Amino acid sequence: IAPMDIRTRADYDHGPNEVLAVLTDPDFVAATVNQMSVGGQSHQVTTRGDHTVVTTRRTLPTDDLPDVAKKFAGPVLILDEVQDWGPAGPDGARHGTVTLRIDGVPVALTGTLDLTPSAKGATQEVRADLKAKVPLIGGTIEKAAAPAIIAGIDAVAEMAKERLHG
Repeated sequence: IAPMDIRTRADYDHGPNEVLAVLTDPDFVAATVNQMSVGGQSHQVTTRGDHTVVTTRRTLPTDDLPDVAKKFAGPVLILDEVQDWGPAGPDGARHGTVTLRIDGVPVALTGTLDLTPSAKGATQEVRADLKAKVPLIGGTIEKAAAPAIIAGIDAVAEMAKERLHG
């Protein structure tokens, strides 16, 4: 069974370096994690060579999930996400990877992050595969989780735009 394809795009009117500076700013990361969590959370921004790594843990409610998914997850989902941004290219473009795991639920997201210059500033694209390794109902869980994941990515982009316009 093929994984569910997740794709999002956000356009910014600031260049890739300015956008990445916000997306990897520890204060911004803390604000997004705090706003999007209902319980325990953590965040860390580290530099490994010429890579910037953002690691977050968020606790989200499962209220909007179908009952079949709630059976696996319980009252909350604990999401562990790692974004690994590589060095700037000659034009300022950044490429990275993203992984997302949900504690206690056999669901994983793996994908790529691209932040490229555009005529107005920068465009961020996320392309990822969402896979629920659950016999028979994996597709149902993927379909239930995908909108929440996309909404979360979009919410962070909107918060970044607000921060850039400060």
